[in-house]
Amino acid sequence: MVVSVLLKLFTAPLEIIYWIKWFIVYITICFYNAFSKRRFNLYDIYALGDPVKLGFIVPQLEKDLESPFPESHLLECADEVLFYGVNSKSECLMVRIARGCNQVADAWIYLKLANGKIYNLTETMGFQQSADGQCQTFSCGKLIMHYLSPMRRWRIFFCGMLKEIDDNKIDAEETVFVKFVFLWKAASDVYDCTLDTNPDGFASAMARSGWKIPFVPPVKRLKEALNLYAQTGVVSGAVSINDGPEYEMYLFGEKLRSLGKSATIVGCKFTTILGSTPANGLSFHLTNVSAPYAFNNLPFGFVVQCGGDMAPVKELDINITPQVSEKTESCFKAHFHAGEKYKLKGKIGKPIVFYSGQGWSGFLELSFIEIKIKKQRGYGLIMSGEVYKEPNRPEKPLPVTPFPETVPLTVQFTDEISQFGEISGGKGSSLGKLTKLSKDNEFIVPKGVIVTTVAYQEFLTTRILDAIKYLENIAYGNEPGDLKEACKKVSSFVETATLSNKICHSIIENLKDIYGDEVNHYKFAVRSSATGEDTAAMSAAGQMDTFLGVQGINKIFTAVKKCWASQFGHIAVEYKRRNGQVLNSPMAVVIQEMVACEVSGVLFTLDPVTSNPSVITITANYGLGETVVSGSVEPDTIMLRRKDSGKLMLDSVLVGAKHQRIVMQDSGGTVIENLDENSRNESCLSRETALRLGKLAINIEKYYKSSCDIEWGILDDEIYVLQSRPVTTAAAETDNEIKHEFDAPLQCENEYYTVANVGEVLPGATSTLGIDLVMKYFSTIIKRQSVEKGLVDNSFKSKYFFDGFFPFSNHMMITVAEFLIRYGFDTPRSKGFMISIFGRILDDPELLEYAKSKANEDYQETLKSKFVYYKELLTFDFGLEKIKNKIYNYHLDFLNYNTAKETFTALLKSCSDFDDAGSTHMDCSESSSNWNMYMFTILCEAKGSFDTDVYSDFARFLATSSDVESANVPQAMQEVANQIVKDIGSEKFTSLSIEEAEEWLQTSTSQAGHKFQQFLKRHGHRCLKEFDVRSVTWGMDPKLLVRLLQNLVTATREDVKKDEDSIDKIFSQLRVPLSFMSKCLLRFVVPQCRRGVRGREASKVSLYATRFFPLHLSQ
Repeated sequence: MVVSVLLKLFTAPLEIIYWIKWFIVYITICFYNAFSKRRFNLYDIYALGDPVKLGFIVPQLEKDLESPFPESHLLECADEVLFYGVNSKSECLMVRIARGCNQVADAWIYLKLANGKIYNLTETMGFQQSADGQCQTFSCGKLIMHYLSPMRRWRIFFCGMLKEIDDNKIDAEETVFVKFVFLWKAASDVYDCTLDTNPDGFASAMARSGWKIPFVPPVKRLKEALNLYAQTGVVSGAVSINDGPEYEMYLFGEKLRSLGKSATIVGCKFTTILGSTPANGLSFHLTNVSAPYAFNNLPFGFVVQCGGDMAPVKELDINITPQVSEKTESCFKAHFHAGEKYKLKGKIGKPIVFYSGQGWSGFLELSFIEIKIKKQRGYGLIMSGEVYKEPNRPEKPLPVTPFPETVPLTVQFTDEISQFGEISGGKGSSLGKLTKLSKDNEFIVPKGVIVTTVAYQEFLTTRILDAIKYLENIAYGNEPGDLKEACKKVSSFVETATLSNKICHSIIENLKDIYGDEVNHYKFAVRSSATGEDTAAMSAAGQMDTFLGVQGINKIFTAVKKCWASQFGHIAVEYKRRNGQVLNSPMAVVIQEMVACEVSGVLFTLDPVTSNPSVITITANYGLGETVVSGSVEPDTIMLRRKDSGKLMLDSVLVGAKHQRIVMQDSGGTVIENLDENSRNESCLSRETALRLGKLAINIEKYYKSSCDIEWGILDDEIYVLQSRPVTTAAAETDNEIKHEFDAPLQCENEYYTVANVGEVLPGATSTLGIDLVMKYFSTIIKRQSVEKGLVDNSFKSKYFFDGFFPFSNHMMITVAEFLIRYGFDTPRSKGFMISIFGRILDDPELLEYAKSKANEDYQETLKSKFVYYKELLTFDFGLEKIKNKIYNYHLDFLNYNTAKETFTALLKSCSDFDDAGSTHMDCSESSSNWNMYMFTILCEAKGSFDTDVYSDFARFLATSSDVESANVPQAMQEVANQIVKDIGSEKFTSLSIEEAEEWLQTSTSQAGHKFQQFLKRHGHRCLKEFDVRSVTWGMDPKLLVRLLQNLVTATREDVKKDEDSIDKIFSQLRVPLSFMSKCLLRFVVPQCRRGVRGREASKVSLYATRFFPLHLSQ
């Protein structure tokens, strides 16, 4: 008793101090929040005419946050991106890149397969690839990650060596070749760890900690430390091990982006649990972190329910039970509060330690975990670590050569400015870099001169530019013409043009500066060097011409012009079109001294077929390397193998059937010589020389920070490097990702999808633009309606992912559960809506149970929502005529601009011009469903149950043949076909070509021509797959309609117009016995149901017209 009293006396002051500190921190946080704007508050469903706030265009802020930050940011702050995912097979992936200054980076990879094998990588001194202009890529060694659409889709690529650990044999470790390509897709909104996410919890954590300055809370330090954001999502793709078959994986997890200030987290100790229950889609991020003199056991994180609803963590308690013996597993328990209270427990697997050197300096212990939460089994990762210190900063940044104010007409390889691709092109800039590198390595780069892109611009005449414009118009489809002939015309004009005296003088001056008056005695290789070629984005190898053994100034001038002309060759033009490059790209020309090599060839710093980086592939032949590059002979192939220790060893030598070589002639040019029998049967490259080449290639690869394709030659035991370019095939898009890139993310492994209803509007595969436009258009409309009507609508609630409507392999589907609970679970309104969408009442118990779990049980209809509901029920079709007039009188202001950019901007600003058409269609569809529900309910109550009689009578009431807009299309088309038969006969019409038949129908004064023209006027905005903007309407190309008419005239028939049956007649045919009150109710409801069908179809036609009618008018 005395002890407890004494304890209270001693702890009471501490308790008072704690609450004083808590109050100070809480007030400070509230002050910060009052003057801070949430950075992801970027969208507004009422911002009409603003394509960014409505979600049609990604905001610039999101692009900036998702891109690598500049060097100035890295001096003090982190720049880190991490992805992780798990599934019910206990498969797992975690990848992370943290960037540092001077293009240094860290990379972590943790990959666990279902067979228990684990693959991991810790690369603490890898290199971030440099990029010309704005960089969107995070890279470290062989791991490359970049966004496809900020905050929505990322690509994760790796092609390299990982350590393999068997889960059952932890000591058995070997290095294997692993290649994977994954796409991450967002499946939630953004969790931005700002001060307002958990002010109570943050205040408590800071109050528990000591402060350096009394009564001055370190809130700013906390704010800078927690500069991070996260999103849950799915990671899908394929992985292969040691060139084995691809193994597909679909994982549920998270993206974490950290940008915090490094100094604020020194001394931090943290525990993070990332987990997911794939069966029901629950995901969570739980972090408990402590930092000296700042905060103690600070909780942050979030929980995401299936469907994307996110709640921040308010309270968190993690208790880890250590491993007692090697045979027992560590366990943990966690209690946390995020909207509701959760209890989590699980088992911890064997840990792997990762070390960090960039962003923060310390270690992280990572373990795979099996968890149980809310009676569901899940999986995840637990990460515990400590930040020792700030990362090492470079004493001075990498030197940067400034871009020159004036660019000369020619430069030498030794000039610093030759390394700019904008000046020297891809090939020329590469030779400039190799020349600089050769000073410190044992190889030689033959000397030379680059005719710059400025010289090319000066060379172009008005005649050439006009010919290029004509070629571009043909290539881009702006005017008809023969592309090959247009290419020949431009090439001819370029070759026959005259080089200006300034260009000629500059070439002569630079060559004489290198070779003196003996320049005419040297032989040169003259090569094209366009901007964009020989880069990581585009190789362009062999697409443009190279001239070997060129001797004499005049011949050099001629070769330069031929190189410039070669970019307009048909093959080069098609290659550029395929890679999205401009046809008339700025182009330099390389004039390089030729070396009469005894042996030449090509070296790849990886396997060119499998992209295995542990293999160096060398192909070689006697003489010049042109035989190897062109593939005219079968060269020798030498394979080198890189060991874990960094050493190289000879793996194999395959002697090729090399029967010829190319050598230089003394008089200029080259000649082909046959090889003798001994030379054919022996390798042209010794083991020692091959290893020398391999070591040099590794140095060049490190310099370029990517795998390389190197052209080399040997003369008098000296190695000459003639050219180097990045390998572009390793990271090429796979068939799997092309097929699934635009698939929507699954919310969980057990989900129900259907093509019901949506398959009628968007049948088959829909274009990517069509899907994007439809989804973004309806996203705003449905969300706006949900707010105005007070509905609980899970469809289209986020700008970051699709929900409700899902594209898979470009086929549109809908998720069943979301539509079952749109009007509450198991309500009369939901049943009517169910019949409208699916044509029946769904009764699958598992489906209904799943839908019930997603429904908001606390939802109650308000007086306002009831008023809006009944008002809409009676007035849903009142605005149809107004919308129709608006569409037909729509302004075409976007046609009044001069440039494509201005026109595109104007089109974007019209993104919400027809929102009322979409809203009216939704109102009509929902009201039609609700009237159907009333009629269905009356029939069910009369029968006493649901059965086939109810469905049969329900369909009988709805059967109508009058005044439905969509029914008029086949009817009017048949009338045109019948009239054609009457006017000229079916045989004559079908014998005409499509063009002849169209011309007759468009110009004829006959009844058939009149009906055809009237049909186009009323239905010209329609076609097959008419909701896809890529589809061509009948008005845009009447040939599509003419083709259908030629088929119809062969089987014409006179349609007898059928009147609607009277209500009394239908009553006499019903199977369900009706009482007097039921008949009275049906006399009122049935006409409303038919009105609903007519309104729904009429509004649908208006909706089609909004997609196409303005385009049709602009033709």
